[in-house]
Amino acid sequence: MAADRTSLPCSLCGRPFEHSQLTKHHCLPRAEGGTQEDVELLCPQCHGMIHATYTNETLAALYPTIDQLRKAPELRAFLRWVRKQPPTRRKRNLPRRRKL
Repeated sequence: MAADRTSLPCSLCGRPFEHSQLTKHHCLPRAEGGTQEDVELLCPQCHGMIHATYTNETLAALYPTIDQLRKAPELRAFLRWVRKQPPTRRKRNLPRRRKL
C-alpha cells in the first residue's frame, strides 16, 4: 500500500496525485486500435474534460498523443484554470453541447 501514497503528476495538467487517484486514458482509443502502450495516467478532472470535449474518432485522428492533447486549442482555457486548482478540488465536467 505504500506505493499508493507516492505522488505522481497528472500527464495533462501536471498536478500531483496519489497513484490510486489517477485514471488510465488511452491516448489512441481502444476502439480505434489503441493498446496498453498508448496509456497515460490522468486526474479525473482532466480525463473527464477530454471525453466531454472529444469523440473517440477525433481523439484518434487529431490527438493520439498526450503532447498533442496538451496543445489542443479547445483545452487551453481548461488547462490554464485547472493547473491553479488544488488536487483536492472535485468538480464534474459538463458535456459540451456538441462534441468535436
